[in-house]
Amino acid sequence: MSDYIPSYAQDLAVFRWLRPRYPGAVQIRETPPRRIPFLLDPAQLEAVIAALRVAVVGGASSIPSLTQRRVDSDLSGGDDDDEEGGHPNDQHICYPPIQSLEGGDARLFFVSCPMKSAPPGLTDGVSLHRHENPWILTAGTEIFVGPCELTNEITQTWVMKLKITTKLVVLCKKQLHEVNWELFEKLEEECFAEVAGQSLEHLLDVACLFSDATWSDMHISRQLTVFDALVDVLINIQGLRFSRSGEVAGIINKMVNAFKGVIQRTSNDIHSSKESSIHPATFVLIQVLDFFHRNRDMVQSILESGDYNTGPCSDIFNCFISKLKEGSEIIFEEKGQRYLFFLNNIYYVLQKNCHLGLLPPNIVSKLDSLIDLYIMSYLDEYWYPLILSYLEGDSLNMPRRSSLKKFIEEFFNMCGSQMTWKVQTVLKGILREEIVGLIVPKYVNFLKALQENPRSRWPSWLKGTLLARSEGPIYTGPQLTQVIRRLFER
Repeated sequence: MSDYIPSYAQDLAVFRWLRPRYPGAVQIRETPPRRIPFLLDPAQLEAVIAALRVAVVGGASSIPSLTQRRVDSDLSGGDDDDEEGGHPNDQHICYPPIQSLEGGDARLFFVSCPMKSAPPGLTDGVSLHRHENPWILTAGTEIFVGPCELTNEITQTWVMKLKITTKLVVLCKKQLHEVNWELFEKLEEECFAEVAGQSLEHLLDVACLFSDATWSDMHISRQLTVFDALVDVLINIQGLRFSRSGEVAGIINKMVNAFKGVIQRTSNDIHSSKESSIHPATFVLIQVLDFFHRNRDMVQSILESGDYNTGPCSDIFNCFISKLKEGSEIIFEEKGQRYLFFLNNIYYVLQKNCHLGLLPPNIVSKLDSLIDLYIMSYLDEYWYPLILSYLEGDSLNMPRRSSLKKFIEEFFNMCGSQMTWKVQTVLKGILREEIVGLIVPKYVNFLKALQENPRSRWPSWLKGTLLARSEGPIYTGPQLTQVIRRLFER
């Protein structure tokens, strides 16, 4: 017989000490005996676990990614940047929150009364972790090698164990709290520690295993599933008093660092996808931002309890910008292409945010500033030098047909080299209008100055037949506009 089964004398003392407050609850009247004989009822515990399993599996739902990527085999043409495909990481499974799980009205505890022996089956049952059930986390049996071992089935098993164990801990706390301990609050804490203390330890150990793991973008869908569950676990145990409660905020912070690590380790091979204007890290970023958007209140509440940055999106975003800089220097040789690469990815993030509100206002403002910066950098790299060399300054003060010829030649060379550069659909229109606004007025002004310059004025009989001149064709402002508006076509 277990040490936790009291003697008849102890039973009698407890019987006199405990008085029913309402069915299923007890009330403390006098000085408590040496030990309170709270025992977990195996039959009731099994019934609750069975109900929780049904609730967890039945409430699971698939969440499509906000950034569904095109399958690599899709080589069809077209200019639809929003085309969706079937990438394996385009969705993850979300399980119902622990608070919503229903386990029935079963009382988990048997409170002993005067008798010489315990009811059948009540042996060594004072602690959750001693109860032999595969859905309760136990020490030594829970081994997580790494993300590569996770299949959909294994991921589901981990999530179910985490949520079921946490729910049982919460139920134990609730049912123990329903006892009117009056002046013996410390005794309530001791009973809870005896019943659920080891289970809380196991929950934190497993949370540390997952948050310390080295994840990659190949595992992002399962990482999101597991991390969703971990946030749910941690918010439920955050307020419980136990020896390692101070570690909860640190685990959330490690989860933030784990997401940053995924972004940093993402491959720079943008050419493995048809949509090669978008870096793979951008797809990861959107999914991570969605994670923090879904769990924002819980994550912030937990981080506030520790000495950690309560704005994880800022850290994630800064990591993303560093990754883009690294990738652009590896992928592209020309500065202008790097600028457009930045613009493609930043604008893509902004578009998603406009639809879903994933980013805090300070990050949105920073993105807007970056877009302005990189548009200006792109114009400075290619189009401003063209104007300064041939359409302004001395060239405008003393306009010559030779300057016009050189401008037209370099203008078309520039347009020809950039005609097939890949740019997001909406961003194309923005860039084209910026170039038109910069080039065309200066060009028209130069043509006017050229015609007014006596030294470069054409004979009247040549007006209207300028295309025959050896200097080459003379284009009007609207004609240059049409050429510019064909930039970035695929």
